[in-house]
Amino acid sequence: MTSDTTRATAPEDTAASDASGDDRASGDAATRRPPLPYRVRQLLPGLVVLAAVVQVARPVSDPDTFWHLAAGDRLRQTWVFNGPDPWSTMSTQPWRLHEWLPELLMSGLQQLFGLPGVAWLLPLGVAGIGLALWRVTRRRGSLLVSAAVTAVSLAAMSQSLSLRPHLVTFALTVVTTGAWLRTWEDRRARWWLVPLTWVWACSHGMWFMGVLVGVVALLGLALDRRVTRRQWGRLALVPLASLAVAALTPTGPELLLSPFAVNETTQYIQEWMAPSIKQPGFAFFVGMVAVVVLVWSRSRTKVSWTDVLLLVVGTGLALLYARTVAVGAAVVAPVAAVTLQGLLPTRPEPLERREVGFTLGLTALGLAVAAVVVAARAVVPGWGATGLDPALDKLPAGTVVCNDYGIGGWLIWRHPNVRPAIDGRVEVYSLDHVREYVAFSAASPGWTAYLTHTGCRWALVSTSSSASEALQKQTGWRVAAKDSEFVLLEAPTTSGS
Repeated sequence: MTSDTTRATAPEDTAASDASGDDRASGDAATRRPPLPYRVRQLLPGLVVLAAVVQVARPVSDPDTFWHLAAGDRLRQTWVFNGPDPWSTMSTQPWRLHEWLPELLMSGLQQLFGLPGVAWLLPLGVAGIGLALWRVTRRRGSLLVSAAVTAVSLAAMSQSLSLRPHLVTFALTVVTTGAWLRTWEDRRARWWLVPLTWVWACSHGMWFMGVLVGVVALLGLALDRRVTRRQWGRLALVPLASLAVAALTPTGPELLLSPFAVNETTQYIQEWMAPSIKQPGFAFFVGMVAVVVLVWSRSRTKVSWTDVLLLVVGTGLALLYARTVAVGAAVVAPVAAVTLQGLLPTRPEPLERREVGFTLGLTALGLAVAAVVVAARAVVPGWGATGLDPALDKLPAGTVVCNDYGIGGWLIWRHPNVRPAIDGRVEVYSLDHVREYVAFSAASPGWTAYLTHTGCRWALVSTSSSASEALQKQTGWRVAAKDSEFVLLEAPTTSGS
């Protein structure tokens, strides 16, 4: 690899098939026809997106979706973006609504269409990710390559495709990576990335990915000697300005520190742990990276430093945490597209209106089918102790409940009369509190300290949990109500009370 590396020519500059869309190609490739007719190939990207959209049409079942809904409801009522946590008496950190745009959208759709309207946002988010992948990979590869990379990338993201604001990060990481790769080709600054970063910073805590991709691309441009120093300095203003506008959201400059807020508690959260090859999404990601590296190792074509750096960063993100595998896939997808295109004997087909129509039309069809499915199936939540609603509704306002971590967000949304002792917003809790909760949930030595610290006299835990067994057998808590998954326990009445 050398500093004067060259990237494969952009598809629009090398497309050899004529405007009528036949399969003829120039040179030696003319005798090698693609395995599928041209019209069929034009359907493939849209079919991939349609399948992904329909597959995620389901009831609201992500535990964190519910506190996001509650946050949107509260913001509409108060328009307060920072302040004391309104939901738990155990929180020690201020609560900042740094994902307020999607939370407002969730809240508004719930008011208009109920939970089915909220559930439909997941297919909509997956559609946005799929279309972003198609458009970016299509610039660098043929129809077959684009469809294949889009499908594998969505599979790599599959374990994180849940109804949370992080869907925004997956889509915008793809868009931003594609934008900087276009800058590599034409040396033009994409100033629209600056306002896009502002929207991103109002939508999800990983907004800094846009800045990171920009910095990596700038380093690649320098190593590839694609720009002069003056041009490089001008391009560097884009990530700098993006960083600046992130401090101008309603949350304030404190947003710049939000990515570091959960660092000390990540060791206790499964999705913040390192991924395993046994996880299907990570396995797809590893397969995609392995193919890219294998092709590079056997290719005589020079590879740009920019592509190499993006692959390294994407792989690093995927290896870091289970929840960042999807972000890594978003970064690597464009690199995989141009690499796989180098294996094909024919040049990429030109992007035609028919292909755009097919892709958008099939995506719209998928969203329509998803709307019908969620209207029928998503009226009630797919997660929560819904069978215990009457008993929980009777608890006095302000009642502290020692709850399972996963049920906390649902309690915040469905039962505002109670105060969960913990929930998915781990950044508002101290490390000591999280440690005590882990001991409580496992009924490990010293677990009763959690009861003393929280002061709770009610518990909502899984029927099969260690905490449920310990509370009943060791401390004499009685069953107040139960369903197939959760049990509501009450502490024994003390003498003289």
